Amino acid sequence: MTLQRVPWAELEPEFLSSWGRPNGKFGAEHVSIVGPTGSGKSNFQTYVVKARCEMRGSHAVIIATKPADTTLRKMQWPIIRKYPPEWKDREAYILWPQSTRNAAESLYLQRQTIGQCLTDIWVEGSNTIVVFDEIAYVEQELGLKVLINRYWREARSLGITVVATTQRPRNVTRYMWSEPTWIVAFRPDDEDEAKRVAEIIGGRRLYTEALLSLEEFEFIIIKRRSKEAYISKLPK
Repeated sequence: MTLQRVPWAELEPEFLSSWGRPNGKFGAEHVSIVGPTGSGKSNFQTYVVKARCEMRGSHAVIIATKPADTTLRKMQWPIIRKYPPEWKDREAYILWPQSTRNAAESLYLQRQTIGQCLTDIWVEGSNTIVVFDEIAYVEQELGLKVLINRYWREARSLGITVVATTQRPRNVTRYMWSEPTWIVAFRPDDEDEAKRVAEIIGGRRLYTEALLSLEEFEFIIIKRRSKEAYISKLPK
């Protein structure tokens, strides 16, 4: 499949105006992003979420689990280590539970903090964007797969939008690929992985060659409802 390369400056206005407004009316729409380490997926995620919040004043929480992450710090959003925060009604923040040298203790603190946040957000009229930088870790290492499945399946009815990244498509729940309106895919490491990614984003025959043709930091963005797909790249 040959996809048109379109500068992000041309795609961004349409993406931001239509994301979360199906048929011109408000409606939560999930976004899934897949790509290996260093491909640019985290940069894309933070870029579009910050742009959406700045444009509409959206409420958002980024669930951070890595020990360090320069991409998140560059956003200059408030970072909280414990939940609930001391302040209320903050429009956008990063929930980043404190890591310790004790691995078991870190996992426990992350599970408790993130689990409480996700439970509190689960209310009617929540209207919140919930961002997971590596959702496979939250599902598997923290043991929150049941809660994550519920978010993918049912969160839209509460106005909750899920935006999530993962390195490999088979490491996460199938709902990450069946429920989103938007899917973004960066170049896989090899042909075998390209076939796996192509299969979950729309079909091996359609997307394998296109995925392998991607240059550094390029991505395929797909709007599943209209079956539109383009290749693009964020500005430096």
